[in-house]
Amino acid sequence: MPAQGPTPETLAFHLREGSIDNYFYRRGPVAAHVVVTSGETPRVIVAFPAGDEGFGLWPEPGTNATIDVTAPIATAVGQGDMRGITVQLTVSRPLVVREVALAGLRSLRDYATTGHIANDLAASVDAGPPITLRRTQADGAHHLRMQLAGGAVLDGAAIHLVPGTPITLTVLADDPPLTPIETGELLDVVPPGHERELHALAFLAYREKLLAGSWRFLTYFGRDTLLTLRLLAPHAKPALVEAGLGAVIDRLDPTGDVAHEEDVGDFAAWENARDHRAIDGPRLDYKMIDDDLLLAPDLVSYLDSPAGRDRAAAFLARRTPRGERYVDAIARNIGFVMRAARPYAAAPTRANLLHLHAGAAVGQWRDSNQGLGGGRAPYDVNAALVPAALVAAAHLYRLPALANGPLAAEAMQLAAAWSHVADEFRVEIPAAEARLRVAAYAASLGIDATAAIASIANNAPLVVRAIALDTNDQPIPVMNSDDGFMLLFGDPPAAMLDEIAGRITRPFPAGLRTPVGIVVANPALASDALQRAFTRADYHGTVIWSWQQALLAEGLDRQLARADLPSRTRDALDAAKRALWDAIRGAPEMVTSELWSWTIEHGVWRVVPFGQGAADADESDAAQLWSTVYLAVHAP
Repeated sequence: MPAQGPTPETLAFHLREGSIDNYFYRRGPVAAHVVVTSGETPRVIVAFPAGDEGFGLWPEPGTNATIDVTAPIATAVGQGDMRGITVQLTVSRPLVVREVALAGLRSLRDYATTGHIANDLAASVDAGPPITLRRTQADGAHHLRMQLAGGAVLDGAAIHLVPGTPITLTVLADDPPLTPIETGELLDVVPPGHERELHALAFLAYREKLLAGSWRFLTYFGRDTLLTLRLLAPHAKPALVEAGLGAVIDRLDPTGDVAHEEDVGDFAAWENARDHRAIDGPRLDYKMIDDDLLLAPDLVSYLDSPAGRDRAAAFLARRTPRGERYVDAIARNIGFVMRAARPYAAAPTRANLLHLHAGAAVGQWRDSNQGLGGGRAPYDVNAALVPAALVAAAHLYRLPALANGPLAAEAMQLAAAWSHVADEFRVEIPAAEARLRVAAYAASLGIDATAAIASIANNAPLVVRAIALDTNDQPIPVMNSDDGFMLLFGDPPAAMLDEIAGRITRPFPAGLRTPVGIVVANPALASDALQRAFTRADYHGTVIWSWQQALLAEGLDRQLARADLPSRTRDALDAAKRALWDAIRGAPEMVTSELWSWTIEHGVWRVVPFGQGAADADESDAAQLWSTVYLAVHAP
């Protein structure tokens, strides 16, 4: 008999957020995330990492219905190369399905925000039983299939879901499967009580690439990959690190620019057909300006580790899909960084800082249209990431494989020229004026501002670092959490560390701290128009992002390890660390989530899952790659 291979790992776990139940399953070539939403807007979505494909079923809204999963998810057997899952559902009320979609997840994301599915993505329907929907993907070669049996009835063109009878839902696709990195290959140490983060990381980690989040971002994102690796670095095993770094290096463009997002499968083929391009193959975009600056620091972090030193020669000798050696691709990236940094070093004016690409509304992690408040030169990119990338470039130029003494020296000179760029973003608000603004803003939100106002010192102005510079290169005075980049990647002077610590310890809206987390933006000191652009219903507004808190935590630990800080600053950082972890502990059920919002009921702050409110600009993933980093970022 032929030798049997190792039994594939089975991963199966459940996460609940508000009215949404999330069921994750992965075994061998099958991986799926089933999203079941109850309430006034019920829905069922099944997302496959393979091909970034999805299946969506949206009943008519307005009926307060409960949808339950009544049987475990199991691997389904299909015909030929079709593979997928079967799940059994029940509904509490009769439901009429208004839309069914079998398409790339990007198309399902667009439907969730626009309520529209392109006509050419429509599926054919066979009344059965079972009711069967089929669609050939836009490439003409791959297929998607959904079957509904039991309590599902086709009446004319409408699918009715019947209460009291189990509904068996089977979804199948034939996109090439990804290769899981099994749980034991991810980290060298898993702290007790962190199974939720470990399961989420395992669901998103594959040898071909790391996926940004589920259900909405089951594809490669360069920035998300690199920041996750940096924060997991103390405990990440080589299989995880090299999968992530390799995916980034494989997707560099000819200039050394890091790819932001990769469209694959049906959505990529549909886009290619729309744009009259060759149907087959992925699509990459390069509009972000922050991801280009993260590769070199990640490489230094890995190559300086014991495992990285042992594996450096083999890793650098690997080849991209185009046949280029990794070491040569890396040289292109750090060359890209050097070219980007030279103009400001030669003439240090705000005009020579890094700005978003012309015509692009976004360019760094705050990548919603209002995420930077209309800004063009982001604080995090210019003040923290450019200097860090230059220092890392100098380190890489000293490696035997990349040895170039003159370029190493130039990289350090450029880093020195960029080392004070944070001052370009410094804004002072007189204390009396700051109290008035905070009081007025708090009143507009219905927040008791007593503690916040009291936290503003009497004898010194309130200092913030602008979230970005505007179209006239003037600072936009929105307080923000991007100080975390300064803490993790830079060596700020003691005075700046004191002010960063203050922003973490002061209660919102004088600072960033709330009882349910650190808000990523606080427009209390900005104009009324900006306050309307940064609300708790905005994707990058006064909301909490899990990974941003981890970034601050790891950055604080890094600064506290310095030996050159006065005791006053160390005390301030210690206080900030305690305040930060108190805030993180305020929402333990959200740790793997992408983001969340908040409300205040009878004076008590409460977590609100983002995307489940009528006014919310988007929705949050239950499992986000960079929200798994608490596996390595530990509470004191």
